[in-house]
Amino acid sequence: MTAAIGLDIGSSAVRAAQIRQGRRGSTLERIGQVQLPAGAVRDGEIVHPDVVVAALKQLWRTFKLQSRKVAVGMANQQVIVRRLDLPYMSEAELRGSLALQVDGLIPIPVDNAVLDFCVLGELTKPDGTRQIRILLVAAQRSMVDELLTVVQRAKLQPVSIDLDAFAALRSLAPPGVLDDTTAEMLVDVGGTVTDLIVHRNGAPHFVRTVLFGGESITAGLMSELDIDYDEAERLKARAMVGPASTIDERQAAEVVEAQSQRLVDEIRGSIDYCTAQRDIPPIERILLTGGSSRLPQLPEQLAEGLNLEIATGSPLAAFDQTSAAAPDDELALAAPFMAVAVGLALGVES
Repeated sequence: MTAAIGLDIGSSAVRAAQIRQGRRGSTLERIGQVQLPAGAVRDGEIVHPDVVVAALKQLWRTFKLQSRKVAVGMANQQVIVRRLDLPYMSEAELRGSLALQVDGLIPIPVDNAVLDFCVLGELTKPDGTRQIRILLVAAQRSMVDELLTVVQRAKLQPVSIDLDAFAALRSLAPPGVLDDTTAEMLVDVGGTVTDLIVHRNGAPHFVRTVLFGGESITAGLMSELDIDYDEAERLKARAMVGPASTIDERQAAEVVEAQSQRLVDEIRGSIDYCTAQRDIPPIERILLTGGSSRLPQLPEQLAEGLNLEIATGSPLAAFDQTSAAAPDDELALAAPFMAVAVGLALGVES
């Protein structure tokens, strides 16, 4: 069986996960990443295509990935995810008339949008009218075309495109992880964007992309401490590995905490919105992933600010076995970075 490869083009790196499905379950065969220079991808959008193309070629060359067919992810402000209630129809009928049904309901002309949806359920209005509730995904067609062009220039063949949020959910919260009476929020903290996904038993009910990530903290350090990018990155990295031991590190830790509070406030606002929706059960837990989720004070800030259980998610739990992907200690370190790439690969139909 051909291996499936998920490709995550993030703000700080391009990452790939190669997975093979077999009779004994799924096997993680290879993972890899190549760092991107600052600014090559900004807020989830490719700014310097040539740089990203070169990084993708290096990724395949370095890690000897065995297929050029890839599932590609996307996450930026040109993608809209919205809950909609529409007149009841079958899923096939809705797919055939989706553009007509959502015309005027989204801030993108449907002719300029790539549309998809997943069904959340059915409901009946007080007058007895049946409706279908969906989670609509609408992306600017020009952005999607630019993304696919970059992938193709790297001699890769896109076979599917998916939201980073859905991919992360697929790898970290498979159906059956929770019962139907509770909900969980997955928080995937990346370089410049953070995805918030509320799900019930693995089914998404709310998705939001926030312009906040590790680069936001770096920018805050540069501004508050009047230092350059490299020094800000050094101090941020130092904050991730232990208590501050110098005046500079203590000052940096205070800035990191203040910047992280912005994310706590964004999450609280999203939880308040979900609480007001009758069909979403109470959110019982926050599941953290993403490279910037490793900030040591973030779980404590979230627990204190939200009064919820905070846990760390690992996409490695999705596998029955791994095969030469990397030593176990390296896999554990890589896990927070790989949720999207793993989820994209898991979503490829065999």
